Amino acid sequence: MAKILVALDGNTSFNNDLFRLSKDLFEDSYEQLFVGMLVKDVSYMNTVGSYVNEPVLTDVSPAAGFLSEEDHIITNVISDFEKNAKDSNVNYEIYNDFNLTIPAVIKQSTYADMLILSYRVFYNYLTGEPDTSILYQILKGSKCPVLILPEGTNRIDNLIFTYDNKESSVFAIRAFSNLFSGDIKNKIVSILSVMPNADEEVKNEKLLLNLVKQHYNNVGIQLLEGDNISKEISNFTRNVQNPLVVMGAFGRSHISNLLLPSVAQYLLKKSDLPLFIAHR
Repeated sequence: MAKILVALDGNTSFNNDLFRLSKDLFEDSYEQLFVGMLVKDVSYMNTVGSYVNEPVLTDVSPAAGFLSEEDHIITNVISDFEKNAKDSNVNYEIYNDFNLTIPAVIKQSTYADMLILSYRVFYNYLTGEPDTSILYQILKGSKCPVLILPEGTNRIDNLIFTYDNKESSVFAIRAFSNLFSGDIKNKIVSILSVMPNADEEVKNEKLLLNLVKQHYNNVGIQLLEGDNISKEISNFTRNVQNPLVVMGAFGRSHISNLLLPSVAQYLLKKSDLPLFIAHR
């Protein structure tokens, strides 16, 4: 049984999509444990924006029988998660601290097999624009793989394993393949490499193919020519149905990011692809 942390964001469709997707990816979704967490830094202000037009500041000690606005929101978010979990017949728990901070989430990830985040929670609820600063903190600090799901993701037909000739890519592929089982073996798998020159070779191609074919039945290698890895991956995924992108080695130093932005950062800002990211 895998222990899966879920950062709750108050979006009904996210919970519904999450458990539908789990049945598509896991052989026995009811054997997994989904732990719902209301993360203060990530979810609360976005959740408030879902229920009211303006942020609500609560500094009230309610009389017996009355709940503050924040209490109502927390109750609604948790109730929705519980309802969807029960309807999907999966094991679940609710983490009992409703004021989790980003460092606390990272600490929890040490003792979990995967962390699932809604892409929606990283939008600024006032401007509607992506706010990925919190997301980067989680990705760089997480001690377990992270699955980021855009709204409406409830089925995966194509798996895109990005490979940059480095061991970190193989680490992510192994992490993903060891987590999921069952019908996922029949998904279409593309091992995708982007090279400046089409004549370049994929290093250790036979070893890589042998590894992936132990887990999947329909595997091929796609070699794309181009200098902009992020754009090439994004363009490739537009031509496949219901893709999920798997990648490793998220994060560089601050200075390095200024010179060469992370591929994952680009994909998160420019598209709404489901992403599975794992790093050592």
